[in-house]
Amino acid sequence: MTARETALRALITFRREGAWPDLFLKKACAGLSQEDAALASALTYGVLQNRAYLDFLIGSFSRRPPEKLTPQLLDALRLGAYQLVFLGRIPARAAVSETVELVKQQGNPAAAGYANGVLRALARSLPCLPKVPRKPALEHLSITYSHPRWFVGKMLKRLGEEGCEALLQADNAAFPVTARVNTIKTTRPALQARLAELGIASSPHAFLPNALCFDTVRGVLRSGLLEQGLLYIQDTASQLCVEALAPRPGETVFDLCAAPGGKSLLAGQLMEDRGRIVAMDLYPHKADLITKNAETYGVSILQAAAADASVLREALAGRADGVICDVPCSGMGVIRKKPDVRYKDGDSIKALPPLQLAILKNAAAALKPGGRLVYSTCTLLKEENEAVVERFLAETPGFSLEPFSLPGLGEIPEGMLTLWPHIHHTDGFFMARIRKNQGNETTNGR
Repeated sequence: MTARETALRALITFRREGAWPDLFLKKACAGLSQEDAALASALTYGVLQNRAYLDFLIGSFSRRPPEKLTPQLLDALRLGAYQLVFLGRIPARAAVSETVELVKQQGNPAAAGYANGVLRALARSLPCLPKVPRKPALEHLSITYSHPRWFVGKMLKRLGEEGCEALLQADNAAFPVTARVNTIKTTRPALQARLAELGIASSPHAFLPNALCFDTVRGVLRSGLLEQGLLYIQDTASQLCVEALAPRPGETVFDLCAAPGGKSLLAGQLMEDRGRIVAMDLYPHKADLITKNAETYGVSILQAAAADASVLREALAGRADGVICDVPCSGMGVIRKKPDVRYKDGDSIKALPPLQLAILKNAAAALKPGGRLVYSTCTLLKEENEAVVERFLAETPGFSLEPFSLPGLGEIPEGMLTLWPHIHHTDGFFMARIRKNQGNETTNGR
């Protein structure tokens, strides 16, 4: 298969199955050159990231609205339009002709002619593309930045039009790659020297002393440093979540919903591999992955277990000094990394807060008096964040929000923090630090 054929098949797979095409691309790209594999990935992710805007452009030059075209033809037109509008390095003639050839392979000559007409008209208009109407703001922002209407509506109410647009722009921008240096095995200067020897450019993180930043992840992935346990790719927000808990050497820390174990590994690093960490995940194969990662990164105090975090485990009640409670969520804070998230139905989110609350109550039940937990998500929706914490505090006496401090951000006196991609240049992330008050001997969640 060519790069374009691979991308088209990935888009069709996503449309039919609703599954993120990572696995498909990984298998399909194995037979491609490095250059073609990179192009196939760029085309697939680029179309998914900009699909609503591409449909607007296609509709501007098509006799029929996009929703009236066959799905296969529309997938191909999106692929061609993306190359014309976003990939200036690809000649317009090549983008059009290669797309028409893909449509011909679908066995519909008439559709091929139609695709040729639409894409040629779009190519002629490249110097002055049709503008998405500015009003209403909801429509304009949703189409221009290819975000779901329900999400844009929520962000407009919360951030205003200017703030909402800045967030959506950040979601569609190239995101920085942040990796944590494993100080159990090496130091940042030593690792930077190793990276330089390998010809991989890196720069120190602005405020995390044991983190590095990269323009691209490709060199790091091929370097072997991850397999040696010297470096762990982890967004700034995820690292700050563990910093908020501030685990100390000798403590007992539980990590609920832990896979693949990045936060547990960082906790072990901050604890200087002294104490005890129990990392739990619902699925046994993910618990096995956590165990493997702990061995690779030299965190000997970590024990992984398969367990349902929404079900109270009496054996763990009152045992933990600290708990990492990073709950399943909608993922609406990581759209920039996972463009498929933007295709979630807003109604599907409604089932999450009850689950999140149940997990939070069990996390609280695991604490000793005076212990603390950090509740976190990678979403920006209040109903999964502040609302869950507020309901927990209302229903669970003996717990309170606790101020905390973070590198680069200072004091968080409210005890709750939302990290915004357009403001903090991190994943969209929420965290709240909750303390079990001294003298609270009751077990919550019962």
